[in-house]
Amino acid sequence: MTERLAEALAPALAARERAVLVRPGKTPAAVLVPLLPVDGEPHLLFTRRSRLLRQHQGQVAFPGGRCHPDDADLVATALREAREEIGLDPADVRLLGPLDDIETMATEFVITPFVGLVPHPYRWTLCRDEVEAVFTVPLRLLDAPGAERRELWDFEGRQVPIECYPVGEHIIWGATHRITRNLLAVVRTLG
Repeated sequence: MTERLAEALAPALAARERAVLVRPGKTPAAVLVPLLPVDGEPHLLFTRRSRLLRQHQGQVAFPGGRCHPDDADLVATALREAREEIGLDPADVRLLGPLDDIETMATEFVITPFVGLVPHPYRWTLCRDEVEAVFTVPLRLLDAPGAERRELWDFEGRQVPIECYPVGEHIIWGATHRITRNLLAVVRTLG
């Protein structure tokens, strides 16, 4: 089932007109959106960021980060970061294509997400300075009615509406939520 999805998703991502953001003063970044078969069912792999980090401690994310000068392009950024953070060999990733660029709200990044099919099981090697844990979530669970919620969160004394996917002990929100929602929108077009 995951292989069929990947075969349909790659041309769909290539054919669509995606949002490309160019924002002066914003830092280009990239993430890998790992799609993997768990018991034959498509899952997404997420990381829980280390609590040792200066920004976004303990938050759910996809492996990724800022573009370095020696990265050939943003694909190289996503693959380098995935290797550094979770030990994913770039040779083990079958790139399917990019999603819409996402602008972060709290930090100064424009993120380009790249969907990639990765094998499962896999021996993850976490960089504990950056990643506390990895976990997978079935796509069907994220796409189920009621999976996406709108909650009021307190930020510095202000109640702010936040869209998120609560999944067990994890809450997928912010840029990671928007990337996930964009992927699900493309998957829905496949029928």
